Amino acid sequence: MGKLGMGPAVVGGLLLAALAMGGLLSMTGTLRPLISPPLTAEVRLAQFQLPSGFGLDPQEVADFLVKDLTKRAETDIAVRLAMGTEAQARLIEIGIPRLVSSSVVRDMIREIPPLAKVLSVAEFKIAARVTVANRGAARSDVALTLPGAVLAEAESGTVAITTTSSGLTALSLGDMAAGEVRVLRVWLGQAAVDAGAALGRSVLLGDGAGQTGRVWIYDQANWQGADLQAIPPARWMVAAVLLLVFVTASLTAVFGMFAALRRRAVSPA
Repeated sequence: MGKLGMGPAVVGGLLLAALAMGGLLSMTGTLRPLISPPLTAEVRLAQFQLPSGFGLDPQEVADFLVKDLTKRAETDIAVRLAMGTEAQARLIEIGIPRLVSSSVVRDMIREIPPLAKVLSVAEFKIAARVTVANRGAARSDVALTLPGAVLAEAESGTVAITTTSSGLTALSLGDMAAGEVRVLRVWLGQAAVDAGAALGRSVLLGDGAGQTGRVWIYDQANWQGADLQAIPPARWMVAAVLLLVFVTASLTAVFGMFAALRRRAVSPA
């Protein structure tokens, strides 16, 4: 017995109450705000499903253009009259294939932003909705590492994808004012899938002053007890409470049956 006179039953009761309270807070969505630092990021992930064979193949586009331009050069009377038969043949045999090659088409696609986005869609494997909140003082050079980030758009504020010295992609948010919240849409490629369970450990948040924040990772479902997914210890709290309740209830039932049998054995006929 301790100095306060608390016996094992009291200590056990307090421990069970603490575990139950932690599980209750996580189930009601109030545990995360209590343990969150001023700088936080909420990342909700979902698989990005594409039709089979979806994409834009530069070689296929180049082959089509060469075939179409060759046909036009062969049948266009104005080209034949302006260039002559020999020059027309050289254009068809040398000019068009060299000017419209797969490498040229690939560079053209990448240099035209709308087409570049179409080309990058084939790389998307996971979609993410990211909410970064700064509930403290103003910060500079805020960044969030996110493996496999291919494309990012900001619903509020600005965002750019950079690559760290270790080769890890990161979202550069720049300066964030006190109380500012950034909402981002991000699409991740194969690198995020290859990371597997280590993806969560690779998502880190911090600012230029070296202060780190907390990242909460969820799947796309938004339900009241979702903190159980983002806070692994909370799951153990709930499991511990259920185990203790199970053991207590089982022992109570067993002792109750033994007591009933004992009373029946000693009772007069």
